Amino acid sequence: MNRDRHQAILEIISANQIANQQELVAELELIGIATTQSSVSRDVARLGLVKVNGYYAAPGPEVLSAGPIVSIDTAGDCLIVIKTQIGQASPTALKIDQAALEEIVGTVAGDDTMLIAVKNLASQRIAVRKIMELFSTPEPVARAIGGRGAAVERGPGIQAEGNW
Repeated sequence: MNRDRHQAILEIISANQIANQQELVAELELIGIATTQSSVSRDVARLGLVKVNGYYAAPGPEVLSAGPIVSIDTAGDCLIVIKTQIGQASPTALKIDQAALEEIVGTVAGDDTMLIAVKNLASQRIAVRKIMELFSTPEPVARAIGGRGAAVERGPGIQAEGNW
């Protein structure tokens, strides 16, 4: 059932502007999926949903700007690997360090790759979501607003891999 609910949540947020978990619960009930706000809260965390302009969006190429990040992946439960454009790993790591995310133990940056150490799997998921929010576009994007308006995607997006 969780997998069906997760898929339904992704479909709902891609087609509608959903600003909070209560709205998400109501939308799920409209399609016949009874759930609670606390279950939806856990689903939001598991799916790694981020807010863009106040509305839920799934992490992916449409969510993040044409900034320095090319891809985000994980290595085990305590590492995040970020690929950037050439020469952008250090400035990107600096921005992440300056954000002082409590889940992050430290960052190491090369030329186009960065390793981020976190405390555990739960911290890893939260850190990935926060990093994606840190680099998300300030303008509405097509996936975040679905069919309710025109949006422009700018440049190459970020590919987020893994389970968050």
